[in-house]
Amino acid sequence: MAESIGERIKALRTERGMTLADLGERANLSISYLSQIERDKTSPSLTTLETIAKSFNIGLRYLFETDDEIAYVVRANKGTISTDHQAPIMRQPLMPQGGNPEIEVYRITFHPRTAPEQIEQFAGEEIIYVLDGALTISIGNEQFTLNAGDSIHYDALLIHSWESESDEACTIIWGRARSLPEYQIASATRVWNKIAEENGR
Repeated sequence: MAESIGERIKALRTERGMTLADLGERANLSISYLSQIERDKTSPSLTTLETIAKSFNIGLRYLFETDDEIAYVVRANKGTISTDHQAPIMRQPLMPQGGNPEIEVYRITFHPRTAPEQIEQFAGEEIIYVLDGALTISIGNEQFTLNAGDSIHYDALLIHSWESESDEACTIIWGRARSLPEYQIASATRVWNKIAEENGR
């Protein structure tokens, strides 16, 4: 029989060496209420479970998945966020939306001549790998043009945007990882361009 949610929460808390008081402080929940949850004496709301999951720095889905769910598969025709195929940018998540909140990976398709789009700034890093077509990305005061097979890795705290100036569609794999709160912005030398490296510039 699969573990109950209460048993999973207790197991996670024990693995991390946390007391009920520790978890209660992180989740802003009382010790008695958490104890009832762990003993399956009460049924917490999804909001409460999400708060507990965030306290463990895990996605909500990990409180529900079974042993059979050892991998997350995205089929080629599934997972696209935008249902409007005329939208300039189509995003397909390659990781579970309720998974690790610190890491995101997408397959993104830009229609030809896509206008510049500003990308969210945050404490962390991003990497782009171009599958086909060409992508122009601006980072700080620099601009890079990436073609199929090129990649770029940069500090996400820098102002950055992307656009597809080509007459052909462009497809990329885009990954982002958020850093710890004490993360500090790095210098522009942390920007690497595969083309420049290969040409020795």
